[in-house]
Amino acid sequence: MINRFNNLTSKEWLPFQKSWFRYTDDETLYRENIRFFIKFDDPEKSANLFFYGDDNQIKIIKKLQKELKFKLLLRSDLERIDDLQFAIIDLRTFIPKNSDLDSYLKKKKEILDISYFIKDKLQYRRFLSVFSYNLYNSDNYYPIAWDLAKTLSSTYSLKDEKIACLSTDNGKNNSDYFSTSENTFYSLYLRSDEKSNNERNYIDFPLFSNNKQKKKQNLFKENFQSWFILKPKPRKKNEVLHPAKYPEELTRMFIKTFTKENDNVFDPMSGTGSTQLSALQQNRNAYGTELSEFFADISNQRCSEYIENNSSKLEYKILNKDARNITKKDFPKIDYIITSPPYWDMLNMKGAENQAKRIKKGLQTNYSDNNDDLGNVADYKEFLNELTNIYYNLIDLMKSGSYITIVVKNIKKKGSNYPFAWDLTQKLQKKLILLPEVFWLQDDISIAPYGYFNTYVSNTFHQYCLTFQKP
Repeated sequence: MINRFNNLTSKEWLPFQKSWFRYTDDETLYRENIRFFIKFDDPEKSANLFFYGDDNQIKIIKKLQKELKFKLLLRSDLERIDDLQFAIIDLRTFIPKNSDLDSYLKKKKEILDISYFIKDKLQYRRFLSVFSYNLYNSDNYYPIAWDLAKTLSSTYSLKDEKIACLSTDNGKNNSDYFSTSENTFYSLYLRSDEKSNNERNYIDFPLFSNNKQKKKQNLFKENFQSWFILKPKPRKKNEVLHPAKYPEELTRMFIKTFTKENDNVFDPMSGTGSTQLSALQQNRNAYGTELSEFFADISNQRCSEYIENNSSKLEYKILNKDARNITKKDFPKIDYIITSPPYWDMLNMKGAENQAKRIKKGLQTNYSDNNDDLGNVADYKEFLNELTNIYYNLIDLMKSGSYITIVVKNIKKKGSNYPFAWDLTQKLQKKLILLPEVFWLQDDISIAPYGYFNTYVSNTFHQYCLTFQKP
């Protein structure tokens, strides 16, 4: 197979497709990106790179220029830029993670101006990459990388985000506010292609409302890392029946952080009861609903067996009920909600490797064939609105100051990127306070060669654990 995109071998290509990476240093970061996104020996394409960064970062790029033999164009060269293969905008030193929102908004205009200018200079189906932190400022959290990606996608095609993971030993403890170790940044990838908008028509996205946490004294006794690698234990016979079960190991971490013993924990889409079993195991009461009678029976059975085997006096109740129809009469006041909704209708997409394996074993490949099932809603906007309304309804169950964690990921479907995690956050911020995100990283899945030797398409191996607080 001929590599039309870069000069990498197959062994070099595949690791870059993983949607998260361990960050070591800027030189390695730049080298790996430049080698992936520039083809150096193509007589029809100039090996031109535009770079925006501070003086120290430019020194590193100039060192790599001598090594890799590309033509470097900087901010001062804008008026004579043409025929770019790749562009990098590194905002990390210009907008450090403890910056205020005004600093970002001032810099954002300049970045949008530059990005729009170089778009027509990029060769067809070539990429712009932006490196950016999200901002942590006292008890405020501002997801500026999401805002920038969504704004730029008004003009470029947003293709992906990779999560750079730094050492986890620099966390901080805080008993008043939920915080993470602040050790990630985003590598955003946008492409100039047939789906790009040729007009300068940037749209503002309201991602900065409800960002100020309420104090919660003595709850956060342990530091929470901003990323973790989790390999769940093999599923038991009744658990493997569910096509998208999320693990007790995950729910256990968050329940421990956001609740105390005897608190009430809830999941509106219980599946096989991962949330409820984790809650009971940590001496919390467990509640929930599940649309499928089949899975509701499994989750109730697992909880019943735990209560009986441990002579527990804890309470649990999982109703076979559509989450849209939950009322305050169904459950007591809830201290914490953790849940993972359907990732749109992705389980209905044919041809996925995991689905093929389940079909071969005679296992169910989707949640249900019920028309009320959110996993069967074909229209993305309709799905997003339906899900948002479910969470709005759940707010009435929550105690003031309590928390909800939602495990989701951004979605790729038929060549388009749907930033599900960011879109859902944007809607929920109308009524809930956004807290710093946490990433569940997967390192036990084989990499598929999407776009192999033709273009960049990552394997999405990171999940967003989005947490919100009820005012």
